[in-house]
Amino acid sequence: MDDQIYLVHGGDSFIVKSKMKSIIAKYDVDDFNINIYDAEETNISNAINDASTIPFMADKKIVIIKNAYFLTNEKLKKEINQDTAALARYLSNPVKETVLIITAPYLKIDERKAITKALKKQSEVIYCEAMKKVDLTSWIRRQLGKQGIRIDKAAMDEFLKRVENNTQVAVNEMKKLLLYAEDINIITIDIIKKIITKNIEDNVYEITNNILDNKRSEALEIYNDLIMHSEDPLRILGILVNKYREILQVKLLLKDGKDQAGVASYYRCSSGRAYYMVKNARSVRMETVKKHLLSLEELDYKIKSGQINKRIGIELFILGT
Repeated sequence: MDDQIYLVHGGDSFIVKSKMKSIIAKYDVDDFNINIYDAEETNISNAINDASTIPFMADKKIVIIKNAYFLTNEKLKKEINQDTAALARYLSNPVKETVLIITAPYLKIDERKAITKALKKQSEVIYCEAMKKVDLTSWIRRQLGKQGIRIDKAAMDEFLKRVENNTQVAVNEMKKLLLYAEDINIITIDIIKKIITKNIEDNVYEITNNILDNKRSEALEIYNDLIMHSEDPLRILGILVNKYREILQVKLLLKDGKDQAGVASYYRCSSGRAYYMVKNARSVRMETVKKHLLSLEELDYKIKSGQINKRIGIELFILGT
C-alpha cells in the first residue's frame, strides 16, 4: 500500500469531498501544484501523465481524479474509453513526489474489476458512509444546541424528511435555519415548513405516489398548493412525465436483476430515495405505468396545441387516472 495514493469512495458525495479536502490539507502544496481531472469529462490518461511528472518548483504535487465511475458498473451517456491500463501501470510504479487522490462518490464500486483490486491493494482506502438517521438527528441537535436552540420531534421529523438524509442538503438547509432562528428558542414544524426547502420535484414525487395509491384528493391538494405558489403547470407536467419514466426504468432495472443498491447507483441517489423508487415500481403494474405515461404525453400535446387549458388538463389527469 502506498501512503501517497488514496481511494475515497462512498454514497455520500459531501463526505467524500470533505475527506478529499482533509487529505489535501495534510500536505503543504500550493494551489499551482494541485490539479483536478473529472473522469466523467476527460480521459484519465491526462491525469496519469500529470502524476508522472515532477512538481514545478515544489517538493510535492497533488493530482485528483474525481468521479471515478470506471470503478463501478455505471455507463456514461457520452462514453469515454478510459485508459485504466495506464492507471494500473502507474500504481505499480508511482512517482514519490506525487500525491494521487481518486474519488468515487457512488454507493458501490465493483470489487471484481481488476483496476479496483489493484487500486485497493496499492492505496489507502477511505470509505465514506452516509450519515444514518440517528447520526444526522444528533448532528442537527448539536448544531442548534450551539446557539441554545431546541427542536421538537415533529420539526425534526419534517427536517429529516425534507433533506432526505443528504448531508450536503442538510448542511445547506441548517445554515438557513440558524440564520432564521437567531432569536428563537425552539424550532417547530411550522418553522421547518417555512424555511427548509421542499423542492418542486419532491412535491411532484408525492403527487405521483398519491395517484398510484389512488389518493386523488391528496394529489390534487398538493398540485393546487404548487399552483398557489406560482409554479407553472407545464413544469409540473414535465416532472410528472419524468417520474413515470423513472418508475418504468426502475421496473426494467428490477426485471434485469438489479436491487435497491443497484437502483441507487444507477440514479446516483440516496439509499432512502432508492427504497421508495423500488417500492413504487413494485407496487404498480407495468400496464398502469404505460397507460398513465401515454395519457401524460397526449395531455402535453393537447396543451401545447391549445386544445385544453394547462391547469385544468393536469387536474383532470389527477382526478381521472
